[in-house]
Amino acid sequence: MSERLPTREEIVKQASQGILFTPEQVHNIAKKELESNGPGIAAGGPAAVAQSFYDKQQNFLEEATKLADKPAASISKEEASHIMSLETKALGGQRPSKGSLSSTLQSIADQNIAEAHADNKEADAFITKEDAAKAMHDEAVTHGGTVAKGSTASQLQSIADKTEHLKHTLADNLLGKAKE
Repeated sequence: MSERLPTREEIVKQASQGILFTPEQVHNIAKKELESNGPGIAAGGPAAVAQSFYDKQQNFLEEATKLADKPAASISKEEASHIMSLETKALGGQRPSKGSLSSTLQSIADQNIAEAHADNKEADAFITKEDAAKAMHDEAVTHGGTVAKGSTASQLQSIADKTEHLKHTLADNLLGKAKE
């Protein structure tokens, strides 16, 4: 006696549990459906549902494999979201659990964004002479040609001067040590 034909709901449940379908399983389900119902595969029937999940699972695995070959630091939020979407479809609409491949990729992408944001903040923390000069010019134009002592522009100028002095001091020290 052959195994019974699984129901559509049973197939969806298996997919939502992360059970991968093989081509052989899909073929066997289609064969059983044909034996039970006669010629033709019913739209929305067990064989069609199993084939659909097989295709979604394969699509997810192919795309995830491509992304897994990339360096972690280059994984973008869009790529991680795309993989999350594919895995959700492969799981029958169930959101992947914590620790799944796509949630791990989401975490990596979030970390990459946070690091990029921190790097940009660090770069913006240095005031250049050009930044200070622009601020001085803008403030002078606004206040009739004068820049008040203690104003934002004068403070920026002071920071730029100190930064420039620090750079020269460090360079001189490094050159001095290199000559020794």
